[in-house]
Amino acid sequence: MTLAAPDLASGFRSARDLWPDHPALELGGASWSYAALSLEAGRIAAAIRTVRPAGTDIFVAVLASRSLTAYAGSLAVYGAGCAYVALNPTHPPARNATALELAEAGILLVDEGSVDALGALLACPQAHLLHTVIAPETANLDDLAAAHPGVRFFTGPALALLPDPHLDAPVPAASDLAYLVFTSGSTGRPKGIAIDHGALATYMRNFRDLAAPEQHDRVATTYELTFDIALHDMFHTWWSGATLCVVPKKTLMSPGRFIKKQRITHWFSVASVAMLLDRQKVLRPGIFPDLRVSLLCGEPLPVRSAERWAAAAPNSVLYNVYGPTETTMEMAFYRWDPQTSPARQRRGVVAIGIPFDDHQHVMLDSDGNEIEGVGRGELYLAGPQLAVGYWKDPEKTAESFVTLPGREGRWYRTRDLVERDDEGVYHFVSRTDHMVKLRGHRIELGEIEAGLRKVADTDLVAVLPHPIEGGNAQGLVAFVSGANPADATVLRDALAHVIPAAMVPDRILLVDALPLNSNRKIDRGALKKRLDTEEAAG
Repeated sequence: MTLAAPDLASGFRSARDLWPDHPALELGGASWSYAALSLEAGRIAAAIRTVRPAGTDIFVAVLASRSLTAYAGSLAVYGAGCAYVALNPTHPPARNATALELAEAGILLVDEGSVDALGALLACPQAHLLHTVIAPETANLDDLAAAHPGVRFFTGPALALLPDPHLDAPVPAASDLAYLVFTSGSTGRPKGIAIDHGALATYMRNFRDLAAPEQHDRVATTYELTFDIALHDMFHTWWSGATLCVVPKKTLMSPGRFIKKQRITHWFSVASVAMLLDRQKVLRPGIFPDLRVSLLCGEPLPVRSAERWAAAAPNSVLYNVYGPTETTMEMAFYRWDPQTSPARQRRGVVAIGIPFDDHQHVMLDSDGNEIEGVGRGELYLAGPQLAVGYWKDPEKTAESFVTLPGREGRWYRTRDLVERDDEGVYHFVSRTDHMVKLRGHRIELGEIEAGLRKVADTDLVAVLPHPIEGGNAQGLVAFVSGANPADATVLRDALAHVIPAAMVPDRILLVDALPLNSNRKIDRGALKKRLDTEEAAG
């Protein structure tokens, strides 16, 4: 069985053959044409083919950030016929090593800026399966090679000597795995979500029908590779012959000048970027005249931010985008209409829209009964974009990918409480579990609590999103009782070595005891009330 749409590498090759001299990638003031990027990626793909034993290493890992290797390497993985897993150089080494071990990835691509992270990763016992490091931007890794004789190192000069630098892997079957994306896990270990090529091709086709770039477009990419949306940015751009423009890390929190100076036509970011630009008073009417398509996702989008963005980009359509990672990037889009949308929104945030036509969706009440028409309930989704499941975790897969009485196929339980209005449009209300989205990061509070238990040497911990403004979590606050050491600053510093920086609470409050409810569980409602009271008191 083959794909109903081109796979990622063949879509790039088609654009390369049509527009070899057109810029494919702009990064740090440099530019690569489609022909030049194809050559760079082809060399990496040749190295992967050279070192990959037959039938092994389904996944190739990429440890890179906003570099030529990050983008050429991602393309090379697919051009070599492999699946893809991204690691973040800023994440704790043990977390990256765990992801590497779970994916059983023996081949790792690394850029020059991540060599220190590579050294820390190789020192972790979970990295024992790693047999090859490919470092296209680096000339010399002799010290690491001497320290790790069981690992083969391909550096830039060696890649230049490899023959056959092509990206002509066979078209994958729909059931072949495309990528693993690791998100926060409630047990303290990252949770791998497996996506196959059939789901990915369906998403690519659905989005292209909605808002695909064209050859003359300039598409910004804001995401690290560990966000699945980074693949969206790369391959929707390259399928179209357009130019991918990498937003520098230093401008991510204030990208207004980049959007304007680079004449960006397509923008896709977390909603908090719009909120920050609004607070910075950047979103002046007409400031972004070149934007044609704007996509905001990852967290509730306040109506005010949508209005300001739409005014700042008067020639752009604006979509609020919704989709759990388990449904392959995004599944629902709400198109903002400056004339009619403001009056139709609820709780001051923009609707999440209606899922793609080739998917099914139902709301169930707390007893599992379907809610028809207007109402409120938990959203369940089904269709060809559903993930394979949680990698090597059948129990968790069975908890979230379920069957529903009287309905065919698998359904994904989103744990999102939503409302449906009289036009069939869904509006996000809240989460039904302890996962939050903060500045675009999907965070399991349980993973933070697991880290706190480790560094504080106590089980009496609780983490809450606070404050909440316009439906958005603005920060995290941790409560710890019986901490050892009993010093909040020391605990916070120690926690930063266990979990990613985006997950470290803004405040850690040391308390004598945590309140318990009638079931003898931590009373999170009482903790929230305490925070609200403190905030009201100033």
